[in-house]
Amino acid sequence: MIRAIENSFEHVDGYNCFACGPRHPTGLHLTFSYDDSNFTVFTTLAVDTLFAGFPGILHGGIQATILDETAFWGTYARHLKSGFTYDLRLRYRAKCPVNQPIEAFGLVGELNHRLVVTQVSLREPGGGRIYTDGEVRYYLPEEDPRR
Repeated sequence: MIRAIENSFEHVDGYNCFACGPRHPTGLHLTFSYDDSNFTVFTTLAVDTLFAGFPGILHGGIQATILDETAFWGTYARHLKSGFTYDLRLRYRAKCPVNQPIEAFGLVGELNHRLVVTQVSLREPGGGRIYTDGEVRYYLPEEDPRR
């Protein structure tokens, strides 16, 4: 079953995430969906030229931010816990365009010794050309970090 992931942090005082905060004045305003049948998380977006590195190319740091956020929301949807980025390893394979639809995609792994590994990619919508791919590991502490 595919479902929209609700951003449960929106009403937390001081919440102003650059990647997913709906009220961040210059943020990405990312929202995600999750497929319970195959443990995948995804979103489609078109990033403004404001976030370009070279003309027409999405800055690599912004690509990393999008993929880190993809792993966070996938981990949150599958394991119902918040965590912290433990490790992020990416390969930049092709120029990722701005102002064109791109898809952020993740395959969320199982919780193993407090770590969750998510295979991530930025690609053309529908599983086309891969711009960036890699692996993000999240650490899930015993206590919820939101408290």
